[in-house]
Amino acid sequence: MRTDILVVDDEAEWLDTLRVLFEMKGWNVAMASSAREGLRFASARNFALVLCDLAMPGMSGMDMLKALRAADNRTPFIIMTGVGSIPSAVEAMRFGAFNYITKPFDADELEALARQAVEYGRLHRMLAEEGARRVEPEMMLGTGRAMESILSTVDRIAESTASILIQGETGTGKSLLAKYIHKLSARREGPFLTIDCGAMPEGLLESELFGHVRGAFTGALNARRGLFQEAEGGTVFLDEIGELSSVMQVKLLRVLQEHEIRPVGGNAVVPVNVRFISATHRDLPAAIKEGSFREDLYYRLAVIRLRLPALRERREDIAGFAGHFVRKYNQRYGRQVARISPAALQSLQAQPWKGNIRELENVMERAVLLADGESVTPGVLGLKDDAEETEQMEELSLQQAVQQAEREAVARALALAGGNRTRAAALLGVSRRTLYDKLEDYGL
Repeated sequence: MRTDILVVDDEAEWLDTLRVLFEMKGWNVAMASSAREGLRFASARNFALVLCDLAMPGMSGMDMLKALRAADNRTPFIIMTGVGSIPSAVEAMRFGAFNYITKPFDADELEALARQAVEYGRLHRMLAEEGARRVEPEMMLGTGRAMESILSTVDRIAESTASILIQGETGTGKSLLAKYIHKLSARREGPFLTIDCGAMPEGLLESELFGHVRGAFTGALNARRGLFQEAEGGTVFLDEIGELSSVMQVKLLRVLQEHEIRPVGGNAVVPVNVRFISATHRDLPAAIKEGSFREDLYYRLAVIRLRLPALRERREDIAGFAGHFVRKYNQRYGRQVARISPAALQSLQAQPWKGNIRELENVMERAVLLADGESVTPGVLGLKDDAEETEQMEELSLQQAVQQAEREAVARALALAGGNRTRAAALLGVSRRTLYDKLEDYGL
């Protein structure tokens, strides 16, 4: 689905440049040449983002922002400004702007900021939904571009009986994807049973999977059906399949080939009708080369192979996951957290997330418990860099922030102009004399 955004600028060249930039990325762009016109557009239509110039004749970008917020329009708002107006842009953030960006800007930097703002808006619409107590599995799997091909493949193969192998790091949601596949399959009315192959000793695991006859071993006072029989007509999810012993690999291979089992201690075979989905965080092809995993079993298990990307590879999903966990722990602990601040969201999106979604959930549970009021701020996230960043922010004066942003803008303009100072000055909207002074001040 294409994203609808509104761009407001009194300069036709900027409007056209931004329209081309975003339309190339697949966004729908509405354009307004004044803040008053933009305000009319934003009042009559729902946009995912407003990108607005700060300094315009008549009504300014700041005035437009205040008018939208006064009307309770919470659309994410990004201010575009020249270097000399950075203090005003910072002030706009106090009135609810998501962020600001200085002209001239890098196209990739602007698109990344715009995507963050859109995700921020989507997150808070989700948090504001009254009575929304349940999130569909596909939402928790992610809705970003990195998941599109996986979910598209799932749609095509869910109805089949083909065995599926899901690979991915710990905490990426492999078991949730397996449940989602079962939900879409023709076996959806049958059982879905999960077996953790790394959590049981070999002898116990064999009995759990295949069942046993009476007297098969000490303590087997009665016969017992195995999980493969209990899952008849449904799906068996073999989690951490890479941890299976070599003996159990042989026995599982036989089940996949013959579609039958032999209970422990028994002589008769029992037919089974189940669909196998397995998952692992291990590199099974490497394990095959090492001799610790059977190649023939791998190909039986992996008729369809799906790889779940790590959370750091799909940062566009972080906002949706964070919002889901806020709602989950609001309900569990009776809290009323209603928003995640832009700074907190940006901090979440900057983390490496070695523990993936599972680690993010732990962070958000803590944040909901520690949140002061209705908002999650960076300080309650408990992330390693929070204290350092807070200390740096306290030491960084507004003047220093302006100087830092100004230096970066001058350097970018000079680069865009290919070293031509006259053109760089024009891009910045300053005189050549002013540019020379800045170049000297910043040692550029």
